[in-house]
Formats: sequence, structure tokens, C-alpha cells
Amino acid sequence: MENNIQMIQADTFRHLHHLEVLQLGRNAIRQIEVGAFNGLASLNTLELFDNWLTVIPSGAFEYLSKLRELWLRNNPIESIPSYAFNRVPSLMRLDLGELKKLEYISEGAFEGLYNLKYLNLGMCNIKDMPNLTPLVGLEELEMSGNNFPEIKPGSFHGLKSLKKLWIMNSQINLIERNAFDDLTALVELNLAHNNLSSLPHDLFAPLRYLVELHLHHNPWDCDCDILWLSWWLREYIPTNSTCCGRCHAPLHMRGRFLVEVDQTSFQCSAPFIMDAPADLNISEGRVAELRCRTPSMSSVRWLLPNGTVLSHASSHPRLSVLNDGTLNFSHVLLTDTGLYTCMVTNVAGNSNASAFLNVSTAELNTSNYSFFTTVTVETTEISPEDVSPKFTKPVPTTSTGYQPAYTTTTTVLVQTTRPPKQVAVPTADAGDKLQTSLDEVMKTTKIIIGCFVAVTLLAAAMLIVFYKLRKRHQQRSTV
Repeated sequence: MENNIQMIQADTFRHLHHLEVLQLGRNAIRQIEVGAFNGLASLNTLELFDNWLTVIPSGAFEYLSKLRELWLRNNPIESIPSYAFNRVPSLMRLDLGELKKLEYISEGAFEGLYNLKYLNLGMCNIKDMPNLTPLVGLEELEMSGNNFPEIKPGSFHGLKSLKKLWIMNSQINLIERNAFDDLTALVELNLAHNNLSSLPHDLFAPLRYLVELHLHHNPWDCDCDILWLSWWLREYIPTNSTCCGRCHAPLHMRGRFLVEVDQTSFQCSAPFIMDAPADLNISEGRVAELRCRTPSMSSVRWLLPNGTVLSHASSHPRLSVLNDGTLNFSHVLLTDTGLYTCMVTNVAGNSNASAFLNVSTAELNTSNYSFFTTVTVETTEISPEDVSPKFTKPVPTTSTGYQPAYTTTTTVLVQTTRPPKQVAVPTADAGDKLQTSLDEVMKTTKIIIGCFVAVTLLAAAMLIVFYKLRKRHQQRSTV
């Protein structure tokens, strides 16, 4: 360390087969050639922090099969390309902190790092959360000192193993509903020194193992939206009243600990559903949505006809609750028919709105046929009993413990466009009618063709007359 080294050439360490730790930090390294670390088959830790590298020397990492720790902190690296570390899948700790010149992180930057346990991206001036999905084994993530105005749902997608998350001093002023739903193993969360004034209702509900929370040094607005957080802190972190800061507003509440705020200080009202779900008739196999738009600080769940309660964090093969509260069906089945209830909750109470989803068998769409298409017609004899009218029993409405607060009668008809493979005609009379219709269309077609030919001949005649008149005019002009 501190030897003013500027370049590492290929095969520099080729004879050090048993070396486990290589410390090259605090030098002036600007270039590392491909093959620079050849021969270091036993290397466990490589320190390259506090140098002048502008690119990640991916090619130099070849054959470092036992590398566990890589330190690149405080280099003027400008971008992290795709597969930057795929040559060292054995990595367990990666320090990329203080890359103050960093401008771009590729979507595939961390591909191949399925063994990584610790990642430091602190103080890198990052404005958008990078794609961390490939880091399936990540347990600790340091993101402090960046510039994240908002944290949105999906920011931590795939991080099912993450236990510690630090995002301090990052200018955060908004955390959206369901933003932490993927972090089901989280034990410690630090959001101190940001610009947070409130959090969505039940934001921490999916975090069943969360025991250490830091929310201090945020300008908390102690109103109705903060009551759920005050209750949650008293319930789950009762021994640490100083962890989560004090009220900043209103003025008469300033200085009070969040855990001391109670409902007697406010008059709060139940949430209002701004866009209630409407009844929907739809064909089997189609995509469907039942909307339920609510205030951002409330939580949304859906009660299904079978009694299941579905939230954004729930896992279902076809159904999902979107970030805005909408219930989405990737494709509907006949068994999905029933009453669906949107349940919206805040600290003051609940509001419910229900809609009936009626799924019918997909209908054949005969409008896709033209009279110039060959049609196969089958005739079958049917008994009089088969033509007797049949009635469908109405689907009974299943009663639940939730009473809808809104009633809607809007009906949306959705027609399938799947082209039919065959048309079956039940009687010979219907076949005669079809044949008659075909004959009429053929007559009409012949008339249209005749008119077209006549117009064409007339145009040709007019063209000939025009040509002759022009030629005669030219002859007169010559004379």
C-alpha cells in the first residue's frame, strides 16, 4: 500500500500461488492489464481502493476462482457495465462505495454474483435504485449517502435473503406503499437523516423479522397518518423510544417522541375510495382488472370469493394487487366468478367496496368469416327435447363479514376475437338459407365487377377521344 504504483502488468504475480491477501490500496493505479493476477489461484482478498481506476478491470479477474472479497472503493470509476464481475462468481463481499464519478450502472451489472452476501454502494451519487435482482443471496446492503427522492415498489425485487438495509442521508422524501414487500427476511432497517414526514399505513407489515429500526432525524409530521407508526413502534420495538425520532410538525407537537403520539390528539376519518370497482362481465381467458384507487397513505387488500385475502405481498399464480390497489387477473377462469371486495384501511377504520365478476365461456366470433372463404358445413338431426329452452340458475352471492360501502351497476361487455375453426349448422333449412345468402352475395359481386369494367372502358374511351382531339389541335397549329 502507498507505493505510488501506477500500472499492474500481466503476470506480475504469477509465482505467488499461495498468496491469499493482496493489498494494493492507496496507490495511483490507473491501469490493470488483462492477466495481471495470473497465478493467484489461492487469492481470497483483493484490495484496490483509493486508486485512479476509471473502469472496472473485469478481464484481470480471470482465474481468481477463490476470491471472496473485492475492494474498489474511492476510485473515479464512471460506469459499471453488464457482467462486470461474472468472472468472479465466488465473491461474497463487494465494496463499491464512494465512486463519486459514477454515472451509469447497467441493468446486468451484478449478473453472476449469486454468492454475494455484502454490497456497498454508499456515497456514489446514485439517483435511481439499480437492478439488484441477480443478488439472490445478498444479506447486507449499504446505500447511504446517495440521492433517492423516492423509493418505489419493486426497488428491492428478488432480495428475499436481505437482513440489513442502510439508506441514511439520501434525501428520501417519499416511500411508496408496498416498497418493502420483497424484504421478508429483513432484520435491521436504517432510514435516519432523510426528509421523511410520513409513511404509508402498514408499510412494515410484511417485515415479520424486523427488530431494529432507525427513523430519527426526519421531519415527521405528527397527524393521523403517523398514528399507525406510533402504535407499531410501541408494539414491536417497545424498549427503544429514541430509535425513531421526534415530531417536527404541527408546532404544538414538536419535540415529542413518535411513540408518545396517540389517537386522542386527533380526529381522524376512515379512508375514502376514490375509484371503486365496478361489476364486470368477461369471457374466459381474457385479462381483467378491478380498480380500487385510494389515498397513498392507506393499505389495500382484496377479499376473494373463496374467502382468501390478497395483498400486494401475496403470492398467487394469476392474481396480483398492483401498486395503486387494482386487482389484476393475468387470465380469468370460469371458477373466478364471484364477489370481490376491496378493503382499504387506515388508523381510523376501514372502507370496503365490492364488485361482481361474471366469467362466461368464450364465444365464437363469426364476423371473421368472408364470403370468399371455404366454409365446412355439418348438418345434424336433433330431437325435439334438445331444442326445448334451458334456463341457467343465477349465481348466488356469497355473504361475507365485510359489507360493501359502495354499490355499482356498471356492466362491461368483452367479446372474444378468437377465430372459430368450424361452423356447425343444426338443420338443413339453415343450410339452404346460407346457400341463398351466398348466391345473393355472388350476384352482387358480379354486378360490382360489371360496373368496374364499364367504368374502365368509359375511361379508356375518353382517353382515346382526348388524344385524338389533342393531335388534331396540334396539326391545325402547324398549318
